[in-house]
Amino acid sequence: MDILDIVLYSLIAFVVILIVIGLAIANFAGKNLITIYNENASVVIDFYNTLNFANLVSNGEFNGEIKARVIDGILTDNYYNKIISLSQNVAYANNVSAYAVCAHELGHAIQFRDNPKKMKSFSSKQLISRILSKFTLPLFLIGIVCIFFNIILAVCILGFSVLTFIVGLLAKLSTIKIEKEASQNAIMLLQKYTDCDDNMIKRAKKVLSAAKLTYIASFLKSVLAWTLLVNKYDFY
Repeated sequence: MDILDIVLYSLIAFVVILIVIGLAIANFAGKNLITIYNENASVVIDFYNTLNFANLVSNGEFNGEIKARVIDGILTDNYYNKIISLSQNVAYANNVSAYAVCAHELGHAIQFRDNPKKMKSFSSKQLISRILSKFTLPLFLIGIVCIFFNIILAVCILGFSVLTFIVGLLAKLSTIKIEKEASQNAIMLLQKYTDCDDNMIKRAKKVLSAAKLTYIASFLKSVLAWTLLVNKYDFY
């Protein structure tokens, strides 16, 4: 075995290890979030539920412009256009986990308030990459077929397919940073508008860290989509 063979096998081993680690994180994150959420759902943070907390923050930070509503689903909470949508298990609860999730969504509202241009640009990029990502796999398959008919056309199509793939990954990567900032804002809001002690803040950070891991896992799923070993092929 010469040096070239050693380098080649080492590279293959390295890629395999990365795939295994990536798949482990991607498939672990969702279950881990539920586990961490449930572990901290028994710790009461206030007498009032998160709907009241959202209204309190809205009045204190946004002159009452942010509205809260209840939606179906489990951990389907989100923020859009001055509306905080809270899933039922979060909206009517008053524990550390529910407050952390609600505060995180309010953290997004702070991002839009403090840096609207950045967030509008982010939203636009997300929409564009979401549309482009739907064409990645179809274009790749078309490009493969075109190899047998027109190699130049095939290269162009395959190149565009790779481009849409990269755009989707970059959008995913930027999402992680945005979510991290929202979680930092969430901790600030919990410290400012609740009587959380150090232990409660520590628990809230643990819930938010578990949530952050799901965004990292989503990015890894996109990176590893070509392996067909992740749950689904999707950028979002």
